[in-house]
Amino acid sequence: MKLILLIILASVAAFGAETNIVNVFTTNYVAAASNLREVDGQLYDITKSVKWELIRCKYQNQSGELAVFQKIDHVKTGEHETIVQSGDGLGNYSPERVMRPTFEDRDGEFILLKNFPAAHVVTGQEFSPRLLRISETNFNGSIVAIYDCGKPHLVPVVTSKIIKQ
Repeated sequence: MKLILLIILASVAAFGAETNIVNVFTTNYVAAASNLREVDGQLYDITKSVKWELIRCKYQNQSGELAVFQKIDHVKTGEHETIVQSGDGLGNYSPERVMRPTFEDRDGEFILLKNFPAAHVVTGQEFSPRLLRISETNFNGSIVAIYDCGKPHLVPVVTSKIIKQ
C-alpha cells in the first residue's frame, strides 16, 4: 500500500513540473465478492466462517439502527403413517407402512439485526440471512440477541488521467 502511494506521489510531482499537464486521480469504491462482509473492522468470508449462522426469521419493524426480527422455529409436532411401494427392482413390489414426522412452523424469540438493508421490506416478510452474533441487550423487558449482517467489503480503485491543457 505504501509503495502504491509513493508511486502516485512521484507521478504527481513529475507531471506537476510541467505547467500544461494536469494529472487527475479518481477513487471509486467497488464491492468485493458478495460473501465478504465487514463487522467492526473485521473481514469475514460468511460461507466459510463457523461463527456465522443461517437463521430463518421474519421482519417485524425498525427500532433506530436495529431491525427487529422474530425467529421461525421448525418444530416436530408428531408423526403420520404413509404407505410406500418398495420392491427389489425385478417387478416384485409390495406396500410398506412408514412413519414420517410432521413439522410445523412456529414463532420463536425476537432478535435484533444490525446493518440490515431495510429498504422495501414488508412486515411479516421472511428472510434466511447469514448472521454473526455480536451481543445481547434488554429489549421490551427481555434479553434478546443482537446479530450483525455485516457491511459489504468495499475496495478502492484509483485511476489516473493525464489532461493536457
